[in-house]
Amino acid sequence: MKKSTIPPRWSELLPDLLNLIATYIFNYADYVRVRAVCPSWRSTLPPKPCHPLTQHPWLLLPYFNDNTISESHCGFFNLLDEKVYKLELPEIVGMGKRCWGSPHGWLIIMHEKGTLFSLLNPLTRELKELPLLVFPSDSLENGDILRTEDYISHVFDFDIVKAVLSANPSESTDFIVMVIMKVGPCGLAFFRFGTEGWILIKGTEGIGFHDVVCFDGQFYAVDDHANVYICDLGSSPNILQVAGPPKSVEDDEPEHNYLVESARGFLLVHRYREHIHGTSLNLSYYFTVHKLDLSKLNWCELEDIGDQVLFLGTNGSFSLSARDHPGCEENSIYYTDDKRFTNRSLGESKSRNGCIKGHDLGVFHLEGGNVEPLSGLSVPKPPHVKYMFPPPVWITLSP
Repeated sequence: MKKSTIPPRWSELLPDLLNLIATYIFNYADYVRVRAVCPSWRSTLPPKPCHPLTQHPWLLLPYFNDNTISESHCGFFNLLDEKVYKLELPEIVGMGKRCWGSPHGWLIIMHEKGTLFSLLNPLTRELKELPLLVFPSDSLENGDILRTEDYISHVFDFDIVKAVLSANPSESTDFIVMVIMKVGPCGLAFFRFGTEGWILIKGTEGIGFHDVVCFDGQFYAVDDHANVYICDLGSSPNILQVAGPPKSVEDDEPEHNYLVESARGFLLVHRYREHIHGTSLNLSYYFTVHKLDLSKLNWCELEDIGDQVLFLGTNGSFSLSARDHPGCEENSIYYTDDKRFTNRSLGESKSRNGCIKGHDLGVFHLEGGNVEPLSGLSVPKPPHVKYMFPPPVWITLSP
């Protein structure tokens, strides 16, 4: 009996074999293309990959067309194939809105007037509204829950520096959103899913915080002098300083301090910027990394972080392994401009110093101490686009 000479159809590929092939796909864009081959493959492969290798950080940035920023779409720059993908996201485009990225697949969005927050998954467009961030009267103590219906009349003029998400809301109901305030009755406030509103943290008044991170289930914060605090989010939320600045940076003046949870431990990163003569650019030129031994509370400077890759900027700071994430260069820091983008700051910039915002992004290599632009990324140069809005944001996608 003659064997059939008709080749098998791709749609008839065994599900187990197709799933095995999918585990070798590193690029999320390629994974989407494979699912689109036919209905059979789309039903076999889940929308969210079962293996973590496709969960690479992408850079969200404005979508440009002939040096004009789109009013309805954003671009996502993929480190793996060095391409920009266009997504319709009117939720975060436009003045009066700000957003922060996270390694958990969601963006934190602050809406106009700075009191309404929401969480957005940019791939699924799922939106979770958060309570209004409002401030109490003088008679209310820090640590009390801020309920909208009781204190809506006491809204304060404040400035949010950063917002950090502790977990993926799609996978856990035990998540916290922590915000850093430059102006307001305190420096830190948080919202815990399942509670009625935001909670102010005692002892944070007048402290200029730069960053906050969730490490081993607890939040830590760092201020402008590189002092590190642990946050107690119990019945009476407060902070306790656990470490001062490393001696090697006490006399330096870094532009910004970051905290990062990494496979190398609890890291403190200092960022240094300089004004480029003859231009309107303030660009980063150097970073230093210190590790905090939480048992002995002492610092150790690291000149090498191994295969780790740090992602800093307008996002919750995070670290990944280059070994598990092809396309990322080990022993490097990927950074974006974290200058605050508000209607007020843009107005001041236009009228006074003409500072260009959003263009301070690139890769810093700890070995060699040099900065390079992101390979393959092309954005309009000043003066064609003076303000990249929304500013470039790192986010790890979560379909």
